[in-house]
Amino acid sequence: MKILMVHKFYYVEGGAERYVFNLTEVLEREGHTVIPFAMHHERNQDTPYKDYFSPYFNPEQLKSAKNPVSILKTASRTVYNKDAQQNLSRLIKETQPDIAHVHSVYHHLTPSIFKILKEHGLPVMLTLHDYKLVCPNYIFLDGKNRVCEACKGKNYFYATLRKCFRQSYAASFLVTLEAYFHKYLKSYLAHIDLMVSPSRFLGQKIARYGYADIPILVQPYTLDVDAYKPHYGSSDYIVFMGRLTHEKGVHFLLDAMKEIRGAQLMLVGTGPLESQLRQRIANEGIDNVIMPGYKSGEELRNLVSHAKFTVITSEWHDNSPLVIYESLSLGNAIVGARMGGIPELIEDGKDGFVYEPGNRYDFIEKVQFLIDHPDKAIEMGRAGRKKAEREYAPREHYNKIMDLYARTQELAQS
Repeated sequence: MKILMVHKFYYVEGGAERYVFNLTEVLEREGHTVIPFAMHHERNQDTPYKDYFSPYFNPEQLKSAKNPVSILKTASRTVYNKDAQQNLSRLIKETQPDIAHVHSVYHHLTPSIFKILKEHGLPVMLTLHDYKLVCPNYIFLDGKNRVCEACKGKNYFYATLRKCFRQSYAASFLVTLEAYFHKYLKSYLAHIDLMVSPSRFLGQKIARYGYADIPILVQPYTLDVDAYKPHYGSSDYIVFMGRLTHEKGVHFLLDAMKEIRGAQLMLVGTGPLESQLRQRIANEGIDNVIMPGYKSGEELRNLVSHAKFTVITSEWHDNSPLVIYESLSLGNAIVGARMGGIPELIEDGKDGFVYEPGNRYDFIEKVQFLIDHPDKAIEMGRAGRKKAEREYAPREHYNKIMDLYARTQELAQS
């Protein structure tokens, strides 16, 4: 089978990209041809299809636009990218794929590409990675980083009123227009045969706020479990890994670490709050927190596998964070917030604990329990590893994806 894999980035920017590359590897290993379509970028992985990619475009160019004409041109391209349409059409004509598997396209490729896919008669399956279809800010947070579902897939003006996108009225107004524009065009509703959600929570929200007419099936992510080697030993630290942003609850985590005893926190990652967090640690004398910066690959896996366990302190409806898949595969128990799809991945009391979001005392109690009972943490880590082998391994995921492709093709013909 020839699968057209559409995603705005062809380099690893976050969890969505890691999944796209993981899935591509699985499909190619099984003998399928995967044809990528993305945006040109200097960080892109190499591919024989790169000449078909859409020209590089960054909505941030709006900030440097000098006159009304350039502002309008950049804004319109953020909403409807004709270059992406033309290049995608050329790629389809020359490669003749059997199905289109689409991921995140907004702001760069834009939902305009769905029209092209259907004009060429392709069955279209969309994997949801966030809430963009019903929330202009795509993560259900307002401009003050509070959980918010005010738009409900139709009242998009709230995104502007609450300055939700990048805490800017101008940027929020643009994504508000974008949402209304594609709702009017039915860019998603009229052109997608099947949606796939990595979590029940995300799928239910998308269906509830306007997309109940499109079948939405749940399929968690995958990763190469064999590449993640557990350690199951005792250590003197717990680990957080991820982008250092408000929605990840990193300030909440520092507050908690002031009261946690018996272990250090390895706060792994980088992001807009990195310097602020370092300054806070120094100013407040939080001496049980270490910030080693950004880590990846074998170095990151080794660091995580040797930790006592992993903590995930998200303060937004995190969809299906890959850090959980990775931690389970590395044999780590997890203490995670009851937000979004997180509790769907943690079997409370068996391979980790779920705490009430924002409840520092609940979090501290569960973290302190695992620190004080290292044998229990190891037992939970072993259970998590078995679950990862059973549910997230590539072969099992491949079989389910092929069933989803067959279902998408059936729906496209009906």
